[in-house]
Amino acid sequence: AAGCIGSLLMGILSNFPFGLAPGMGANAYFTFTVVLTYGMPWQDALTAVFFSGCFFLILSVLGLRTLLVKILPRGVQVAMGAGIGIFLCFIGLQSSQGMGIVVDNPATLVTLNTPLTVDSNYDASKMWLSVAVLILTATMLAIKVPGAPLVGILFGTIVAWSECWAKKDDSAFNYPVGACNPAQNATLLEDAGCFCYAPTKVAEAAQIENTAGVFQWNAVYDGGFWVAVFTFLYTDILDSSGTFFAVAKRAGYVDKYGNLPKGNANMAYVSDAVATMVGSALGTSTVTTYIESSAGVVDGGRTGLTAVTVGLWFALAIPFAPLLSKIPPLASGPILSIVGGLMMKNIENFEWSDVEEALPAFACLVMIPLTYNIAYGIIAGTMMWIIMQVLLMPYRAFKKQDPLVKFKLLLGPDEETLKSFQDASIGHGSEREADWLTHVTGKPKEVIEQAHQAHDSLKDK
Repeated sequence: AAGCIGSLLMGILSNFPFGLAPGMGANAYFTFTVVLTYGMPWQDALTAVFFSGCFFLILSVLGLRTLLVKILPRGVQVAMGAGIGIFLCFIGLQSSQGMGIVVDNPATLVTLNTPLTVDSNYDASKMWLSVAVLILTATMLAIKVPGAPLVGILFGTIVAWSECWAKKDDSAFNYPVGACNPAQNATLLEDAGCFCYAPTKVAEAAQIENTAGVFQWNAVYDGGFWVAVFTFLYTDILDSSGTFFAVAKRAGYVDKYGNLPKGNANMAYVSDAVATMVGSALGTSTVTTYIESSAGVVDGGRTGLTAVTVGLWFALAIPFAPLLSKIPPLASGPILSIVGGLMMKNIENFEWSDVEEALPAFACLVMIPLTYNIAYGIIAGTMMWIIMQVLLMPYRAFKKQDPLVKFKLLLGPDEETLKSFQDASIGHGSEREADWLTHVTGKPKEVIEQAHQAHDSLKDK
């Protein structure tokens, strides 16, 4: 219900093709850290989510969330989309939510789920079917078949359901991955709780009376409560901002200067904030813009009608949850991996030869999937960029350059700032200046060259 309301608001108010739902990272923090580790009652934690949503709304109305995205280093902005793409692909390859091709390993953290033969590895059947879904979907995308991702999901789901109904407990597609080999100890097999994905009923009435409206206002007097509030706040600000920019760029909403349309962006953030408040009132953790929104963009979604459609499907899904919850990971995981691969387009024109911008961008790109958190990746890249620029200030001052030129570029370069940038980039000769300024500022090369010509003409006069 929260995802339905949030997605409808997003489509109607911002005209962006973004779907909203409770964030998995926020769910994990809510459950395992705030409730289980800190011992906060879950009712208090939901109250903290509500307050964080109120702060989201204030920041959104004031336009401060839009400003936050604008002042991120350009390299970090570019890398966010690719980092989220790798993150999506990683999720799609895993055993819990995807294809089961990548599994945990105590020595190397992750490894290939070997062997790959059906006779030697019970999970190989699921893996090969998911590979078939991936290849089928990729082929349909290559020939531009409308709705290719949906067709791929339907194919995998129908095969898995049919096999589960036919073989029941002897299904070759039993989950969880790595625990259901019939050859293992019978006790371990029973304790694993093996099951195959197939619906036993189509619909049922939703039950929310135990979770809706359980706010505990007395929790505001606890210091730990406010720690949780502001943790939810900064996590969702960074997560949603990264998702907004990455998906909007893939959809073509980012202008030639690297900015989102201000009015649309502010309303999108307002929708995000209101959805969080509504979600907490209904009994769920932070509602955020989903990185899976890129799947709709890849399939042609470009307007708010996409988000409205997502919201309507969420509404229809409420009574049909028993049916839709049985879509197996082997059908949805390949789609996540494909969408992640397509998001690598975000870095195709980035100037990787410049260390000042490239290394912070790379830090952002790799830390998003390796920490399993979009916010941590953005923080890593941004902090590395800031520290490098501070350390370079004495060098630039010694060279009689403007020590703050890079920071000025973030706030919106004017002609004077662009000109002062001429000698302020380490390792770049004057012959590459226009290309470099285009890379850093997002301005077209011809605009940079015209500004310099105008400045030179005034200087000659």
